Amino acid sequence: MLIFALIFTVAVVVLMPVYLLAEVRSGSQPKGFQKATALKMTISGLCALCALVGYLLWGMPEEPVRAFIPLALVCSVAGDYYLQFISLDSRKLQTGILFFALTQLFLIVYLCLHYGVSWPEFALAAALTGSFLVVVFRRVLVLGKVQWPLVSYVALLGFMVSKAVLPLFGATITLSLVLLAGGALLFITSDLLLGIKNFSKRKKAGAKLHLIPYFCALLLLALSVIS
Repeated sequence: MLIFALIFTVAVVVLMPVYLLAEVRSGSQPKGFQKATALKMTISGLCALCALVGYLLWGMPEEPVRAFIPLALVCSVAGDYYLQFISLDSRKLQTGILFFALTQLFLIVYLCLHYGVSWPEFALAAALTGSFLVVVFRRVLVLGKVQWPLVSYVALLGFMVSKAVLPLFGATITLSLVLLAGGALLFITSDLLLGIKNFSKRKKAGAKLHLIPYFCALLLLALSVIS
């Protein structure tokens, strides 16, 4: 199991700088853009494959409901494909948001089945969603046609993060729980950076730095299946 986890971890860590370099070099060239996108989907696909194989070998005998984690990561691969159109095609962007919403939904289903549900999780999720709404209505982020799909997505993301993090303060601490919580926090960090980069009035030239926490989040979530 340790060797299996190490192989996928090394593969993702090695491919991340390769992808970022390809992204920087691509500029506005179609071929460069396609190569960078292919590398991005290769990394997220490796994480999904790690979760799927890990589930079949170790996760399924221990806890069958862990199947929702590889399902979530498969949806993230599809979301990655459509998210490349974030500034080009609002309809395809909405499809990408839908796939990432399914990612969060599958993770929520697993977390609810494993840890149950408590009111502080709803309270924290509501606070996160409310904070996002304040940012939207104050026009800090200009979301255009995808405003309400993104609000719905943030509500799911906020609940997923609440479900993953709050058990750290009450449940028995396990490696799987720590990996899930870390993956959730990195996921919301990535989405925050992505939102600032693409929807803020003061867009920063931050390249694709949001993808570093994103890939790390996928890897941690994948490894949580076998831990």
